[in-house]
Order: sequence, then structure tokens, then C-alpha cells
Amino acid sequence: MNKILIFDLEGTIAHFRKFYTNSSSLSYAFPPRTVITGLLAGILGYERDTYYDIFSSENCNIGLSIKKPIRKLIQTVNYIRTKDVKELTGSGGHTQIPIEFVLPQVGEKILKYRIYFLHKKDEILNNLKEKLKKGNVEHPPYLGLTECPAKVSLVNDEGEISLIRDLHNPMEIITVIPIDKIENITFQEGYKYMKEDRVPVEFTNERRIKKISSYIYEQNCKPIINIKIKDEVFYVTYKEGEKRIEEYGVFME
Repeated sequence: MNKILIFDLEGTIAHFRKFYTNSSSLSYAFPPRTVITGLLAGILGYERDTYYDIFSSENCNIGLSIKKPIRKLIQTVNYIRTKDVKELTGSGGHTQIPIEFVLPQVGEKILKYRIYFLHKKDEILNNLKEKLKKGNVEHPPYLGLTECPAKVSLVNDEGEISLIRDLHNPMEIITVIPIDKIENITFQEGYKYMKEDRVPVEFTNERRIKKISSYIYEQNCKPIINIKIKDEVFYVTYKEGEKRIEEYGVFME
């Protein structure tokens, strides 16, 4: 897998619901891998619950970096009370539910996530590339909820990627990092290290959670430096406009 698609996911507000929350809907700070594969399935026009094998970790790799500083805010939202089917008209009034939203930091206007996507099948990569280039998506993208519309834009479809397994020295990582991939880290003054626990990675074909993981990231989008990673990292080089970019990252596994 040496071909890579790099695209940005942008919006003004997001909610990536934590699967283990009930009355209060808490949110992850970034889209889990399951959300990204659902987004890709929507762009390509796959039916619900038909794409889990297509985007399994055996068939594709996904990395994610947070490109704009974020914050979280809990708001109370009015939902229609539906204790009885007759109340679907709104006659039963409302019920209030606290929901945690992801927002840009004060002074920023948008949320921005960069996705690094590889797939074993060139057909899927080429199909996705054409749809992103033309903006011809099958289903509109959104950031977790349909009330949080998103924009998807292709950054580069000619990036070069390689996997590095001989990891002797600390590196600078730009993606969110699975905690179980960290061998050693030296925390830096002035950095805001954040942790997201129990993030879904994959579903079974019955839409049951197959795997979860925990991640760290830097709240203000700084690369995490002086960190040693187990197993492997990816090295990618690509152009964004006229600028040549070189980055190291870890896949969401």
C-alpha cells in the first residue's frame, strides 16, 4: 500500500458521541475510526452495515491529525418527548438532554481534521479520489450528527508514504496516537496533552464494537515530540498548494 489520499474534514460544530454514555451525551474530541469509515462509506454510496469488512484494519489504514485547536462545551438541547407514538406530533412537549459539542477554540472559526487514508484496493482509492475531486459525494458528510454538516476537501492524491519499523530514536508525531503504541514519552512544558479513552476502532458485521483504543493528542495542534513508538510509524511527504510537507504519524488501530 504505497498510494495515499489526504483530505480535510471541516465544520463549525461536531458531536462524536461516546458509546458508553446515556442521559448525558458526551463527545470524543475527534472522529473515531468508525466515524471516518462511515463517512467514507457515505461518500462512496455504500449501504448501511455493508462496509465493515471493506474498511477493516486488514484492508485499510487511517491516520488523523487535528489541524485547528478545539474545545468542548455542554449545551442542553430540546428533544421531542416520545413516550407514546401519539407524541411524535410534538403534542407531548419537550425533554431536555445535555449534549457535549466540539467547537473551535475562541478566535478560530472552524474545526479541521486531516485524514490519511490507504487501501489495498486501488479501485476504492481511485473511486474515492474522483468523488473528492469533483465534490460528487453520494451522501452529505457531517461531523457525528446530521445537525453538524461538514465539508470534505482533497488535499493531495499523489503523496508518497512509507512505513518505518526500525525505531531507535524519539520522533515528532502529528497524528492522534494510540496509547498502547507508545513505548516512551518525555512530556514538554507548554504542551497540553489530552487523552481520549475507550474510542471505538472497528465494528463487527452485526454492528457490535470489535475493538476500542485510547489515544493522546495535543490540544493546540502541536506535534508531539520526544516520543518513541512501538512497532511502526508512517512517513508521508506531499504538497499542499506550493508547500512541500513531511510528516510522521501513527495509524488509528
